[in-house]
Order: sequence, then structure tokens, then C-alpha cells
Amino acid sequence: MELADIDGPADAWAASVAFDRVWGRDADAGAVLPGEALVALTHAGAQVTVARRVGDPDREVVGATVGFVGRDHDTGQPFVHSHVTGVLPEAAGSGIGRALKWYQRWWCLERGIEQVRWTFDPLVRRNAVFNLLALGAQAVAYERDVYGAMDDTVNAGLPTDRLLAVWDLASPRTRAAAEGRGAAPDLDGLRHAGADAWLAVGDDGTPQLTPTDASRRLVQVPPDIEGLRQRDRAAATTWADAIRETLGAAMAAGERISGVTRDGWYVLARPGGVTELADR
Repeated sequence: MELADIDGPADAWAASVAFDRVWGRDADAGAVLPGEALVALTHAGAQVTVARRVGDPDREVVGATVGFVGRDHDTGQPFVHSHVTGVLPEAAGSGIGRALKWYQRWWCLERGIEQVRWTFDPLVRRNAVFNLLALGAQAVAYERDVYGAMDDTVNAGLPTDRLLAVWDLASPRTRAAAEGRGAAPDLDGLRHAGADAWLAVGDDGTPQLTPTDASRRLVQVPPDIEGLRQRDRAAATTWADAIRETLGAAMAAGERISGVTRDGWYVLARPGGVTELADR
């Protein structure tokens, strides 16, 4: 692959088309980000980066990311809001998304920016594992219906609840992830220490809620919520309600996500809790 910041309207429109393919946007719904908006963002100093296969005679854009500089409302700290990152379905699993994010880290540090923020769907297991384990970001807040109703094949008819990810680019956690040393929570160790499952995937794939007052509570998400949304929208909505009732309510009450396992268990800890047990 080759990664490059866009250079002119042709690249901008190629990135726009790629985003629309990833999110299943059609002409009636409007573009995720039209080409002219991407050109304007680059003129304003934002990051718009595309990925192509080396040697492709058509130079097709197979992935892209867009981030723009913002400031924290309370502290004024500058950060990059990573608005959208997408990879075409036929290129998924090839490491393009990972490469785009690590390039974004370099892009920010070159400009003296040490933090990136973005939102992600708490039900998409692969994204949670990628963001919190592979990159070393932290999920700091649960936000309800962030974008309102969205008219695309991914989100149509569903609430747009999101987790807010904060990526401190120079932190030990991020440095460890960059070196492949990101640690997942030790689920067996946590259970032995008293952690209880609050939300789990049942044998039939439905959400199973078991109320618990444990100091460590475990919330599991299904392996493929995206496929479920295509097959059974009602079942997907049930999962959206369950994650809001558990993860959303807990974080609103001050609990934090201290980690996520590779098989989709978020670990919730009450304020002042001990450091997580972890494995490799």
C-alpha cells in the first residue's frame, strides 16, 4: 500500500466515493463527505489521507481517513478529531485501517498535536478491540444518539450511540501498542477476583442481562453486529437497547471502561478501582 495526503480535487472525489461505498450511501442520502468539502478541509489544515495499492494502474482509493483540528471546550487543548476512517469491503482485514491510524499519529506528532479523538459504535466488537487494544486508545464517555437518524445501510433505523475514544499519542499505553505490546484484560483472573457478567451473549445470540453489584462488571457484545443488522434489524435493536442499559448507564454513573478482551468483553470499573489484571 501507499499512503498519501490528497493533492487536488481528483483525489478528494476518489476518497468521497470510497467513503460512500463503505457506508452504503446512495445519491438520495447524500455523500458522507463530498469532494469539495474534503478540498476545503485540506486548505484549512486538516488531514485527508488516502490509501492505494502500489502498482494499481487505476490508482483506486481503497481506504481513507479524515481528521481536523479542534480544541477542548474546557481546557483549550488542541486535538485532532478523526471524523471518519473507512476501508473498502474487498480490502478489509489487510491492515489498511491500522496503517491509516498509525500514519495519523505521525501526522499529528509532526505538527505538535498529541491527542486524537473519535467516536465508535460500542457494539462493533472488531472496532472496540482495534481502538482500545491495537492502538492503545481509551474510551472515556458513552454518548447517546450522537448523529441522530442516519440514512445509510449501516445505521438506518438504529440509534447512533457511540463511545468517545481518546488517543494520547505519546503515552506509555500508545507506545506499547505501537510496539505490539498492548495487553488485554485477563478475564479468568478478573472472574476469580470477583468480576461478574452483567451482559452476555446467550447461546441463541440474544443479550442476556444478569444484574450485579460487583466492583468489576463485564459487558459482552456480539461477534458480528454488522451482519446481524443486515439479517435481523429487530434483534440488532434489542442489542442497541441492552448496551445502552448497561454500558451507557454505567458510564453515565461514573464507571469507566478499563479494558476490552479480544472476545468482546468490556471491563467496567468503579471510580478508584485497582489497576486491571492483564495478559498478552
